[in-house]
Amino acid sequence: MLKILSEVMANKKTQAKKTNLPPILPKPPSLVEEHDSLYWLEGTQSLQITIAYNEDKTQEETAAYMATMIDRVGEYGPWAVKIDLLIHPRIIRRWESLSIYTQHVSEMMALVEKINNSFTNLTHINVRLEIDFSNFQQIKLAACFLAFKAHWSLSYYIEDNPILFEISTQGYLMRRLRGVYHRDCKS
Repeated sequence: MLKILSEVMANKKTQAKKTNLPPILPKPPSLVEEHDSLYWLEGTQSLQITIAYNEDKTQEETAAYMATMIDRVGEYGPWAVKIDLLIHPRIIRRWESLSIYTQHVSEMMALVEKINNSFTNLTHINVRLEIDFSNFQQIKLAACFLAFKAHWSLSYYIEDNPILFEISTQGYLMRRLRGVYHRDCKS
């Protein structure tokens, strides 16, 4: 009896290995649960992401909000061809804890990793920073985006001024961002 039972179990194991199940299809963007920071443009297959660190939220609220947003971003991965990323970096005051900046860098690196791992058809990422005034302290959060695998561009504009400033890949600001990336973003 025991021998028959073991033969049946062995037969079931080989049957389970032989079945070819169809691959699981990704959830279409229209079925992804909405998030305040994410906006899907069906016609252009692009995802708009807005991150506002300048809102009055505690570090804990910001961390929870960003974790949820980063989790949802991955669901658009199989569909998006382009990402438009708008970031409102916060000015970290000298008397504030360095942990605020460290948390923002950690969240941006998690977003970059999620995009690199989830977006298979991505052709371009357009990153824009809205800053309060011409201040490298706000721009340096963009150093995290040097880890993008897809082609990307970086620009910034000063609040209440419609002029967009491109940051060249060979320019002075990009060289400074590379230094920040190696110091703050690389593990």
